[in-house]
Amino acid sequence: PLATPLPMFNDRFRLIRELGRGGMGVVWRAEDTKLNRTVALKLLPDLVVRDREAMADLAAETRRCLELTHPHIVRVYDLVAEGHQAAISMEFVDGPPLSDRKLAEPSRCFAPAALVPWIAQLCSALDYAHAKVRLVHRDLKPLNLLINSQDDLKVVDFGIARSLSKSETRLSTQIRSTGVSLAYAGPQQLLGEPPAVTDDIYSLGATLYELLTSKAPFFEGEIMTQVREVVPPKMADRRAEFGIRDRGTIPAAWEETIAACLAKAAPARPQSAGEVAARLGITLPG
Repeated sequence: PLATPLPMFNDRFRLIRELGRGGMGVVWRAEDTKLNRTVALKLLPDLVVRDREAMADLAAETRRCLELTHPHIVRVYDLVAEGHQAAISMEFVDGPPLSDRKLAEPSRCFAPAALVPWIAQLCSALDYAHAKVRLVHRDLKPLNLLINSQDDLKVVDFGIARSLSKSETRLSTQIRSTGVSLAYAGPQQLLGEPPAVTDDIYSLGATLYELLTSKAPFFEGEIMTQVREVVPPKMADRRAEFGIRDRGTIPAAWEETIAACLAKAAPARPQSAGEVAARLGITLPG
């Protein structure tokens, strides 16, 4: 039998394989037939596409993302539209999210030493985006950290996540149906305060906490209340609770630094990703 032709988007992108889907859209591996390259194509939610203000916000945010040229940040190429559909074209990463890598580890978490190269790359990317481009991610989590075939980390959805989250919040008026990931968002972000570097520092702390213990600091019950009012247990105590004994000892400096990232008050957190790395004893790549 003849092969079924692959579907096209915008008469330019040949859709090859679905890579994942969530509240912020469906991501496909696609071929950009105009530029002859493989891309990741994020098809946006209908709720956002049909709202002119939301699309204007997203277009502005996409233009800002074009300024991000860092080896550990996924490049954004273009925002394209076709009828009542729209999509963002971005760099394709030939590897899984860090959340998948975590699930394949014994006890579903990492030994500290295994994370050092990725933490260095992540903190370097965050420092660059915060200081050079003045862009905050606001949806940092293991699912948005991709590991390519060279074992290098790439941050995806920088800036775009915040714009989509804001648009869906305004359109749906229900925080649980937005792109905000409650388990990784700090108190100020949940209150809707203006974006700040310390939002990403909180999310960085929550991400590292999960990678080292298998679960985010707060993962069940009324998460919003816990984020605002409850101090999470030490990572060593969480590991003991889960019976994790084979993943190496968490250094005291890591316990203290990640706890500081999760501070309720933004001024009490480290004020940059570079400071987080320094407190962890990790040198950023040159």
